[in-house]
Amino acid sequence: MGADLTVTSELITSCKVTYLDSPEAGRLAILTLDNGADHRKPNTFGAQGLASLRAAVEEVGALSDVKGVLLTGKPLVFAAGADLGAFEGMDEAGAREAARRGHEVFGRLRDLPCPTLAAVNGVCLGGGLELALSCDYRTLSASAAGVAFPEVFLSIVPAWGGTQLAPRVAGFGNALTVIVGNPLNNNRVLRAAQAAQLGLADRLLPATDFFEASLSTLEGLVTGRVPLPAREPSTDGLDEALAIARRAADDRVHGATRAPNVAIDLIEFAARGGELAEGLRREEEALAELLPARQAQAAVYSFGLTQQRVKRQPWRPAAAPRRISKVGIVGVGLMGAQLGALFLQRFEVPLVLTDIDAGVLAQARRHIDAELDQRVARGRLRSGKADHLKSLVTTSTDVADHAGADFVLEAVAEDLELKQRIFGDLEAVVGAGCILATNTSGLSVTDMAAGLTHPDRVVGFHFFNPVAILPLVEVVPTRATSDEALATAFAAATTLRKSAVPCADTPGFVVNRLLTRFMGSCGQAVNQGSEFAEVDDAIKELGLPMGPFELLGLVGPAVAAHVARTLHLAYPDRFVLDANFQMLGSSGLPGVYDWSKGRVVYQEVTERWQVAAAGGQRMTAAEVRDSAVEAVADEIVAMLDEGVVADARDIDTCLLLGAGWPFFLGGICKYLDQTGVSKKRFGRSLVGVTDRAVARPEPGLPVGR
Repeated sequence: MGADLTVTSELITSCKVTYLDSPEAGRLAILTLDNGADHRKPNTFGAQGLASLRAAVEEVGALSDVKGVLLTGKPLVFAAGADLGAFEGMDEAGAREAARRGHEVFGRLRDLPCPTLAAVNGVCLGGGLELALSCDYRTLSASAAGVAFPEVFLSIVPAWGGTQLAPRVAGFGNALTVIVGNPLNNNRVLRAAQAAQLGLADRLLPATDFFEASLSTLEGLVTGRVPLPAREPSTDGLDEALAIARRAADDRVHGATRAPNVAIDLIEFAARGGELAEGLRREEEALAELLPARQAQAAVYSFGLTQQRVKRQPWRPAAAPRRISKVGIVGVGLMGAQLGALFLQRFEVPLVLTDIDAGVLAQARRHIDAELDQRVARGRLRSGKADHLKSLVTTSTDVADHAGADFVLEAVAEDLELKQRIFGDLEAVVGAGCILATNTSGLSVTDMAAGLTHPDRVVGFHFFNPVAILPLVEVVPTRATSDEALATAFAAATTLRKSAVPCADTPGFVVNRLLTRFMGSCGQAVNQGSEFAEVDDAIKELGLPMGPFELLGLVGPAVAAHVARTLHLAYPDRFVLDANFQMLGSSGLPGVYDWSKGRVVYQEVTERWQVAAAGGQRMTAAEVRDSAVEAVADEIVAMLDEGVVADARDIDTCLLLGAGWPFFLGGICKYLDQTGVSKKRFGRSLVGVTDRAVARPEPGLPVGR
């Protein structure tokens, strides 16, 4: 069962049948999937879409003179699987019937007496890939944007034949990779060449004459000019591959969702020669078990937030955004260099990088050049285009070179006076309409703009590290920020292919505030005698990919300590200034663990971390989890009361996209609602249904310092 990119009422995908008389092969049927929308709304299968496909297959099957069938999609899209809108609230019987209905329709296609070819011309996800695997042969356009089975990422399994057909077509190892491994690896989507290499397509064809070449291939299948591939599945190495897959799944989700192991079991059944009919029946039972469960329902909710609501941007002002024809970045250390590479590749306009250190500038340019060269080497960018992009970059130690820019983003160290000085220097050289954005992780955007003649041009624009992977941008308006500046920030995020969520100008904004409260609770467990690894393991039992102290190594102790100090000044009753964390932040160490030796705590940390005197109550794993979850729950209620975001769903979106919160947990607010924590603690659910205006700080609301 595939994942649609919408969570709405069904947009019907029709299957149009046309016929072509081939001099070589005789009469051929062309089946084209099309929902009438452009590529931004992929073909999906709800009940009516499946009915249309069934009618088309039945029509073709009733004609004895049809010698071959070619199935393809609308421009840029083959099919993206099932309509997620039907999944919300589905019970066991409904899930079982949904799987059975897909099996029945796809089975009719497999049973046609003539050769069938799936001409995969574009996006092919989930049920769309299962449909392609139901054909005798697959051609794949080299320009196809993505091929994947995302179901396990959504805490379900492919249930229209994918777990049974993929091992038979591509082998059990490739099936485990595509069905289990890739979804657990940030829902990885394959490029066309990768999909073909894994055996999901029989022939990779250029996009220029893809349909004609696919049609010729079908003619060859009919006449025997093109032989059907010999598929001889082997079980050599199966036991080892299954064991590796199960260990990897446990390392990633820690048993918090059964979907990965259920999928592995289904693949094993097919790989060991199980009957197809029985394998399909097992898929139906698996979906009946998984889809109504909390994890899958949470994943459907998460998908709706991140693929529909955040893209609709209900909070975006009506003002027209400013056109951006020149971009500047001030401060090009690790974060600034990443931002430079991103802006350059997405905007393709002149980019000026400034820093006080010429060595840092040279390193930033090398970073950008290396990233472009890597894309060329992978075939994702033409060398001429890479050279053109490189020519757009200027480096300078003089802020005056930002003259003429339309959008300048500062990414210097978290020092308020430094940022104020930079904005003052910029205002003296840029035009009146230039947007001044800050990548601060939690300082007051209002204070940064306080001394400017035009504070209305300033907006927070906070990215997350690594920039290339985490899609969230926290957009932070002040009370002075103009609608044009805010609209430009949202438009810029869209161009950057990032997901923008607005939040008020309060300390730590959303993600860092919640992570700091979460980390503080976990730190207290260590202060009371728990080992770092014990706390990490306890937290990972929630289903998180890493524990708090493992995450600290990515964030950086110095950054975390700075955010903690900022939040302590604003909310001293809830954010205790922990001496141990401050010690770690000033130690110069990259984290708690010395990963060169494995998950081993640095000796300096062991020696300097102060544990409570003997007699302190050491927390159990369950107590560690409960304490951390309850601390975050309390902070969420405080944030909602303050108006930090317009809706609890925005908090969920931020954690899903900015902190790697698993989709099957549904975002923290949804998780608290589903597990009963919010009801027990606050007497109400957290997730509401209303959108308010863009969050702006109210008078008297604390702001970052």
